[in-house]
Amino acid sequence: MNGTTATVDAGPGRERITFASWTSDGHRYVIPSDAQSLLREGRLDSRLFDVTELAAVVKDDQLPLLVSYPDAGASRARSALSAGEARVTRDLSALDTLAVRADLAGRASVWSSLTTGPETARTLQPGVRKVWLDGRRKLNLDRSVPQIGAPAAYQAGYDGTGVTVAVLDSGIDQSHPDFAGQIAAAENFTTAPSVDDEVGHGTHVASTIAGTGAASGGKYRGVAPGAKLAIGKVCEQEWCEDSAILAGMVWAAERAPVVNISLGGTDTPEIDPLEQAVNDLTAQHDTLFVIAAGNAFDRGTIGSPSSADAALTVGAVDREDQIADFSSKGPRVGDGALKPDVTAPGVDIVAAKAANGVIGDPVGDAYTTLSGTSMATPHVAGAAALLVQQHPDWSSRLRKNTLIGSAKPTEGVNAFDQGAGRIDVSRQITQTVTVDEGSVSFGIQAWPHDDDQPITRTVTYRNVGSAAVDLSLSVSGAPFTVAADRLTVPAGGTASTTVTAGTGQNLPDGELGGLLTATSTSGVRVTTALGVIKEVESYNLTVRVIGRDGQPAEDSVVVLAGLDKPGFTEVPTSSVARVPKGRYGLFSWIYQGEETTTMITEAELTVDRDRTLTIDARTAKAVRVTPPQRDAGTLLAAVNAEWITDLASYGASLVGEDFSTMYAGPLSRVSKPFFVASANGSFARLDAEGSSLNSPYTTDLAYFKQGRMFDGLRKAPKVSELATITSSYGVEATGVQGIKANLARYSEESGTWAAFAPFTLPFRRTEYVNPDAGWSGEFHQQRPGSDGFPEWIDEATSGIQKYRAGRTYHQQWNRAVFGPNVTQPPFDALWASRQGDVVIAYVPLFGDGAGHPGLSYLAEEKVKLYRNGALVGEGNEFEVPAGRAGYRLEATATRGAPHRLSTEVRGEWTFTSGHVAGEEFRRLPLHTVRFAPPLNAANTAPAGRTFDIPVQVEHQPGVTVGTVRSVTVDVSYDDGRTWKKAALRGTGDKRVATVRHPAGKGFVSLRTSAADSAGNTVKQTVIRAYALG
Repeated sequence: MNGTTATVDAGPGRERITFASWTSDGHRYVIPSDAQSLLREGRLDSRLFDVTELAAVVKDDQLPLLVSYPDAGASRARSALSAGEARVTRDLSALDTLAVRADLAGRASVWSSLTTGPETARTLQPGVRKVWLDGRRKLNLDRSVPQIGAPAAYQAGYDGTGVTVAVLDSGIDQSHPDFAGQIAAAENFTTAPSVDDEVGHGTHVASTIAGTGAASGGKYRGVAPGAKLAIGKVCEQEWCEDSAILAGMVWAAERAPVVNISLGGTDTPEIDPLEQAVNDLTAQHDTLFVIAAGNAFDRGTIGSPSSADAALTVGAVDREDQIADFSSKGPRVGDGALKPDVTAPGVDIVAAKAANGVIGDPVGDAYTTLSGTSMATPHVAGAAALLVQQHPDWSSRLRKNTLIGSAKPTEGVNAFDQGAGRIDVSRQITQTVTVDEGSVSFGIQAWPHDDDQPITRTVTYRNVGSAAVDLSLSVSGAPFTVAADRLTVPAGGTASTTVTAGTGQNLPDGELGGLLTATSTSGVRVTTALGVIKEVESYNLTVRVIGRDGQPAEDSVVVLAGLDKPGFTEVPTSSVARVPKGRYGLFSWIYQGEETTTMITEAELTVDRDRTLTIDARTAKAVRVTPPQRDAGTLLAAVNAEWITDLASYGASLVGEDFSTMYAGPLSRVSKPFFVASANGSFARLDAEGSSLNSPYTTDLAYFKQGRMFDGLRKAPKVSELATITSSYGVEATGVQGIKANLARYSEESGTWAAFAPFTLPFRRTEYVNPDAGWSGEFHQQRPGSDGFPEWIDEATSGIQKYRAGRTYHQQWNRAVFGPNVTQPPFDALWASRQGDVVIAYVPLFGDGAGHPGLSYLAEEKVKLYRNGALVGEGNEFEVPAGRAGYRLEATATRGAPHRLSTEVRGEWTFTSGHVAGEEFRRLPLHTVRFAPPLNAANTAPAGRTFDIPVQVEHQPGVTVGTVRSVTVDVSYDDGRTWKKAALRGTGDKRVATVRHPAGKGFVSLRTSAADSAGNTVKQTVIRAYALG
């Protein structure tokens, strides 16, 4: 899978299984037909089918899973797992969950062991409640401590003494002076060798809670410097496995009344394992989990597990108590609940720097500056520790609501952004009145609102003092009213009133937040955050799905893709869906056992009233694409739908290994230019075992229809109606195969599925494609992986090309010299560009001699940027000053076995650049020099003779460069220890270098430079450019 093209192979014995696929937010989901019902029932985690996420979390060829089981059902779950190739790595018995690692090579047996029943109606084994991906979460004080009023607590004698706060993070630098005597316990839940913090995140967080400030004379001490720390390392680098976090949560809840979690991931409407653990462990141990809201900027982006009901969810503010632009905002996904609960300082926070940490801007040797809700959260955890010291007998719920109720709201900020406001320690330690529920959600009021009924919630105040308190109550926020404007709370007792949300008023739709404030003449101020969702204009959508047998379909999926607002909505076919007014793309799959799968789409569905849709599989017609070769077997069959608009791009596919079961059709005759349907197949000669290895030909056929889905499709072209490409593939590495796919493209933005047919290198084959599509190529060398599956070690690609029927074309791939190449960029930002004041540089250093840009997955690469001679930084993206200046970009790469050639590649470019206005990616004036020597298929040239090397100076497309004025070429036969100048002839961007090869076997290294009339220069060195023999 890459950015525009993917391939899928069914496992052994699963050839009749089809796959539904769609893309969302850069993630591609691929769901086999026999998993659809379990997924729809909520028994399987949807992330198990997010192949983009799977590619990121799979390590050492192990698929990480979480398997939950019913109460007292651990043995049955273990028994089910033992039947497959999986092993239990953690028994999280407190959470009725097993952490499991499944060998990729045995994943089919794991699926069989966890499920039972026929392929068309799989169910989970009786001892298994749900299977989750053991996913990953991302790690999300000099002024900030006084900002929250902590000095008042110190003056009152509260500094956290006697309290332990657990920190679940990236570990800690135990040698830092600020933690001397502070660490009560430390446990490592990762595969790292120790709890040492190699990121710097956990050390910073722990310092903000309970650092003593010893290395700064007390200037940078934490909120509760008298508290002790229980450090649970659950993160390696910036990512954290769910199972490690869960194990850490159980450990922390058993030994600390407050747990800080400054990490998170995307929330979904269902309750995930981490959210469930927060709720369960809070109930079991009376522990307060203080969790970062996330750094996702927008509304509705509260992360998990901060989305748990029991969590104290923390957003971030700056030094003026204004919401930080990065701070995630409510409402909670699914039910519209009010989150976050409070805010705390999270911008430019100074705290302890880990000796081996890699993040932050250093402040001296011992401290560093970081921003994020991760930094805000430990301020609240520290404040909670002060409260535990002050009131050791209080429940975690009372502490949570005291922290919320004593917060200071920022005027004019929605409660869905700030909760009750920024925590105020000086108030939390002094006032005796609190509220039983600091955040009150009123749910979602359905549109239209002319008949909305008022929603009422009870708010109860609790007085822990020895004297009654008279409260004055007021509400801000137009939908809210309070029943009583005065209330007396007796000493040691409670008093209640009601708050009503009246959304029938003339108010805008959306998230309506407010604050209930209770004050007294003695200085009490208790704040309660209020939130209600006034649903935007929405309608009921009822979907009836009929199978090809004319009966209501038992197994189907219907999805809407927003054309006015990005996002997917899966529409239940057994109930009414509530859908906001707007335009949607619709795609659906209807399954009829293993016999047929039907895909029906609608280019544009307008929801502007209550609607009932009937999706009838009988209206769809067969899709049959047949190659001209009688001995061809099908490698891949796909029916695709794409919506490409200025707002968003979506793709949906039906994929299998045979067209014989596929049907497709439109829901109606609606046609829209931004919709493109396609059907594509890949074919080759198969051997007796069904393998396409060394097939003498491949045939790729693709057909497109703009506007709406095909009414079925039947295509069987003759060879004369196709283009013929004779392709030769060189060999560069040892012990490898080659694979190549021809990828059908309707436009640069679109993509399709493809199949890679492998071959033994070197190789020649004939490749047929039809002229109805644009085609690009993708080639890889691959070697056997440790899991039994091939491992790609490099990549070369070509741009989109149109071919004519009846014509023959010739191509070479994997021919030396492998070096820098900036031609054929796949999108605007590549290969080197500037947007605003950010320079982006991802120069391919291993393009082949035929001109295909290329990458080497095994190479170690470094990229540095210099501005006016001074180093800007190392990486691939650089923030630079706006003014025009001279730049030097340096890129180096080294690689070893199994590669024989281009073992070291160096490139250096100089150019001038200044600020780029707007959002445009403006490509930089980079040249590269391509050598295309006439080598044999083993990338070897004859020894002991004079040899001509064609030299081509190329540049990035779409950028103005000067005329090439000078070119030099040097040659080395001792891996670059000594160099000789090569004779050159020719002018401009095309030259020929003449060298004299020594006798005997060896390697030739090449060095070149070029300059143009605009002052742009390039220098390149390739060690072991090609072989001699």
